[in-house]
Amino acid sequence: MIRVLASGKGLIISGACVLLAATSILSWLFLSRARRNSPYPESVAIEKLDDWKAYGGAWETVDGAMRNNSDERGAKLMYGSYRWKNYSVEADLQILGHYGDAGLIVRARGEEEGVDSYHGYFAGLRDLDNTIILGRADFGWLEYQSKPVVPRINTQQWYHLKLLAYDCDLAAAATSPTGHTTTVAVRDPDCLQSGRFGLKSYATGGLWRNVQIRPATRADLVAMIGEATPRIGVPDPRPGGAALDEFDRYFEPIYREVSNHHLDLNAQPISSLRLLSPSSAAPITVHGVVTLTSPVLVLQDPTGGLAIPRAGTATPLQIGDEVEAKGNAVLHDFSSTLDNADVHVLSSHAPVPPISVTASQAASGSFDALFIEIEGRLQSKEEGPAHTLILTLNDDSQSFRAIANQGDRKAFSSRLAVGSRLRLRGVCVVDPAYTRDLTPFAVLIPSIDDIGIISGPPWWSAGHIIAVAITFLLLLLAVQTLQARIERWRLQAVLDERERLAMEMHDTLAQSFAGIGFQLQAIRDEAGDGEAIHQQLDTACDLVRTSREEARRSIAALRPELLESEGLLKALDQCARTMMDFGPIHTSTMSFGDVRSVPLRISDALFRIGREAITNAVRHGQPSEILISTFFETNTLKLIVKDNGVGFPVGAQSFGFGIQGMGKRADAIAADLHISSAPEQGTTVEVVAPLPPRRLGTLGLKYTRQLLSERVFNGRVDSKSKY
Repeated sequence: MIRVLASGKGLIISGACVLLAATSILSWLFLSRARRNSPYPESVAIEKLDDWKAYGGAWETVDGAMRNNSDERGAKLMYGSYRWKNYSVEADLQILGHYGDAGLIVRARGEEEGVDSYHGYFAGLRDLDNTIILGRADFGWLEYQSKPVVPRINTQQWYHLKLLAYDCDLAAAATSPTGHTTTVAVRDPDCLQSGRFGLKSYATGGLWRNVQIRPATRADLVAMIGEATPRIGVPDPRPGGAALDEFDRYFEPIYREVSNHHLDLNAQPISSLRLLSPSSAAPITVHGVVTLTSPVLVLQDPTGGLAIPRAGTATPLQIGDEVEAKGNAVLHDFSSTLDNADVHVLSSHAPVPPISVTASQAASGSFDALFIEIEGRLQSKEEGPAHTLILTLNDDSQSFRAIANQGDRKAFSSRLAVGSRLRLRGVCVVDPAYTRDLTPFAVLIPSIDDIGIISGPPWWSAGHIIAVAITFLLLLLAVQTLQARIERWRLQAVLDERERLAMEMHDTLAQSFAGIGFQLQAIRDEAGDGEAIHQQLDTACDLVRTSREEARRSIAALRPELLESEGLLKALDQCARTMMDFGPIHTSTMSFGDVRSVPLRISDALFRIGREAITNAVRHGQPSEILISTFFETNTLKLIVKDNGVGFPVGAQSFGFGIQGMGKRADAIAADLHISSAPEQGTTVEVVAPLPPRRLGTLGLKYTRQLLSERVFNGRVDSKSKY
């Protein structure tokens, strides 16, 4: 009854645990789904760059605004959930360069690096033809509608842009600094139903601030475009949707730029500056593409690279701008700088592709001030001044440093594990201001996104090797424990069978002997005075008594209670005393060494070998003394049974069934059995059995007990323990 109640209680507790775990999982799934299905925050934390995913460009936060400092075509910065469906996004937008566009993306998915490499909708401002544009990207651009903005779009001015998606209707509105709003709308019958939003620029840099996202309703769409149904979106093949007689307006920014700046045709290649006299600064003009804007401006043309420490420019420069720089050339060991330079933007340009070099090549100084791509294994990282991240890398035994402006993207640096192999894109410099004379060169990285993780640290680190070793030891211990359990279960089955046989023998054979003896005694009492009959009956009674004693001893040998409770030595001593029945033979026992627990399989085999040795001594040796000794050593247990009887000549012919059985039992436990005897010199039976090694926990308990048993007096330790 108690077992049933305990089992029922265990089932109730197990059921409660399962129910609690299921409730926790369902709650987590519900909350996760709720977060995914109602994600629209009223304002987006621009400063948390780790929540965004960049596809190209050089993105950073500047004074609370998100900035792309690159002219890369199709640079994207994505945010949000792919489950977002009907919502609107709005932000203040500023175009930094000429001949490009910048704006907002909605319902995007499948983003990749490259021009229009995504599925989604885009609305933005394009200064090339002074329009607000609305279209769809499917790894290619489908422009649905464009409309001139009044007054015209100017760079470095703030415009407010809003893009709304509701069902298959899309609307975009641009508000100029004068407050005039220009709106476009379109209906896409085969529309994209959901996706996340992002920021995008094409062939120019841009600034975004006050980014907001809200759920959109039909009423919000009507508030933007009125009750009119948007027209069906049909791609317009003409640039910006401009009519043929409007191409003067389309090329107006180019005309204006050319009229405002006169190109100096006497510009020199950057590599030719090495031919100038190093004694004095020489005024020169160079043309090049911007490869780095911070912490120093770097230009590059097909012949080399040039650093401009202090550049004077009317407009913010972006990576990819083609510029003209006029200043005083100053020669250095491997490259030149341009002091007091005046920089003018000539046009937007595709960013310069990096030159793939090795660390050994970069260490030669031949690539100073050039935009390179290099690989290395991260050795260390540290926080530098002004939110910079300083990396120390190694490649082919060549060390170098890398410096990047991480801004608020500290979560990315936390993913850079020491030992990882990285691919970096940046400007190679040998200036000691950056190398600190610790490495031959350093790499100035334009954006944290120019750091790519090729592979993580090698798995076979010291920590992992230790973990594997510990895991292997634990598995080995578990296997050993399981093996010991299985062996104990098997032995327990044998012992249970012996117990059953002992009970059967007790209930049948022993009781039968007792009944036969009782009947023989009764026959003798009634047989009269026949001396011959009395003698035969006495002999039969003695045989029955002897058989009964043998059966009793066999039953006792089958039952392991004494061996388990008293130990091997006491069990053999009691067995010997029982055999001799307080006769003239004296029995003594001795134990040597640190007594420890012995597996039952080994102790049972040793007990039966020792009992057979005692039986042989009592029956055949006629001894007056039997000595039983045990020796506990580190990994062995030795049992010696010695008597001072008549002995016998040792030989193969002298070994009977009992000694052969002792040998088989010794072989079963991998023990060594040795019997030495001679006539009138007694007999010695010695068996050495191996013991399993001690477990760490057992040794720890042993030494703990020894330490606690030490006597401490006046700061001196007096210990009698033996280790």
